[in-house]
Amino acid sequence: MELTEIGALQIAKRVDGILHVPGNYRGGNLEMTIVIDTSLARENFQDAVSAVVKALKRGNEIFRNVRLNLVFWGQEISAKVAPMSMLMTGGAFQEYQCCPQKKRYEDLFAYLKKFHARSKVVLVFTDGQNDVLDSQAAREALSPFLKSKLLLISERVVSGTAFLMERCSDGHGNG
Repeated sequence: MELTEIGALQIAKRVDGILHVPGNYRGGNLEMTIVIDTSLARENFQDAVSAVVKALKRGNEIFRNVRLNLVFWGQEISAKVAPMSMLMTGGAFQEYQCCPQKKRYEDLFAYLKKFHARSKVVLVFTDGQNDVLDSQAAREALSPFLKSKLLLISERVVSGTAFLMERCSDGHGNG
């Protein structure tokens, strides 16, 4: 996953837009979640994550003190709290293991809604090869709030709302 400095700045600008959605962020310490799809090789996401974190920290004072949840999305979903600086240096990925496999977005969205609902921003770094098998379950997990806090980052950057419109509106879910 190649991400230029301009691409990282564009993501930071979109994150700023997410924070300014009415009712989302009201000040104080920010809680956010970064999801890593375990289908990605470490060298394919580490630089992109680092570039985005640097752009966020450079662009806004809010990112100086963040509770960051790092989620690894594989056959099992696991999470830990990590400092943003560990993402910039790669230290947060010391125990990371690549495990390529197709997964279901609705499973991830349900997990995020259940365990990371307090996060004001959710960034999902993925290879984009996963499926929506149950579009109704995906719609329910994305609504009412997750869709407005979510950015899916692969070869392109897609908001949760755009994902909902593209992949969950056709009735059979394999958009």
